[in-house]
Amino acid sequence: MNDPMNLRWLRSFTAVVEHGSMAAAAAELGYVPSAITQHIAGLERAMGVELLVRRPGSRIAITAAGRALLAATGPLLIANSEFSDSLRSISRSEAPDLMMGTHGTALQYLLPRVFSSLQKDPSWPRVNVREIETPDAIPLVRSGTLDLLVGYRYLPADSPLAGDPLAVTLVHREPMLLVAAPEAGLTFEELTDKDWALGHRSLGDRRLLGSWSERLRFRFHVAFESSDPNCLLTLASEGLAVSVVPATVVAAGLERGLRVQIVPPPAGIEPWHREILVVTRPSFQPPFLPGFIEGLRAGLDAAERTIETSRQK
Repeated sequence: MNDPMNLRWLRSFTAVVEHGSMAAAAAELGYVPSAITQHIAGLERAMGVELLVRRPGSRIAITAAGRALLAATGPLLIANSEFSDSLRSISRSEAPDLMMGTHGTALQYLLPRVFSSLQKDPSWPRVNVREIETPDAIPLVRSGTLDLLVGYRYLPADSPLAGDPLAVTLVHREPMLLVAAPEAGLTFEELTDKDWALGHRSLGDRRLLGSWSERLRFRFHVAFESSDPNCLLTLASEGLAVSVVPATVVAAGLERGLRVQIVPPPAGIEPWHREILVVTRPSFQPPFLPGFIEGLRAGLDAAERTIETSRQK
């Protein structure tokens, strides 16, 4: 086997182990499932051992040999990514395609303007963008599947980057706003008994409200569950529920004429924020990166100005 083929097979192998299925691994890496099957079969033939146990209708299991290979594969993929980054730097030319991961609100409200502003930068490459949640994206940055991640961190306890040899830049602390229909005089205390529109239990908005409920000793009822913050904002504006929504989404709603009230947190409680992060490998520091980060900051600042203007009306 030649080296590029080895790496391709190894990436497929680690993806199958991570996701437990050929189909999920294929979706992550951009292959058809039959290609992943061929990669695994080729790897097993080359090594002369069974790496994965395939049981119809159940998650793929890893053998002892597979576990040993997995332990050796991680450092190899990281080293290969760092080597590729070094070659780019030495040749003074970036790869033709930049593989970027980002969360949905950044993709919709921040990145289009940043991309447009960087088109005149000669170092700006062609970009392939994938919407992905931050915890799922971190291993892909480390292995080289993604070059750059625009991610988030909601709570101090969230530490998907802990112990990772990654370069992390804090772009901004984006406000997470408590929103409701525009009823005069509505306070946080009046909201606790209302229906709420929030994300799944694992998502940041739900866990943020959970941290407040523990401190203030109230229980909340989630009547609408959605991972789409635009949906949550619409439900709040119609008076069907109250919600917690990122500032970029609220600002965009206000600009298109949506009417909502931003309710201040209770006394003694610090306003909610989520950290917006840019994550790369330390060896991947292209010349356009500082301008890219400043563009993200400018977009987040503009969203906060829109919200502040609406509060003053």
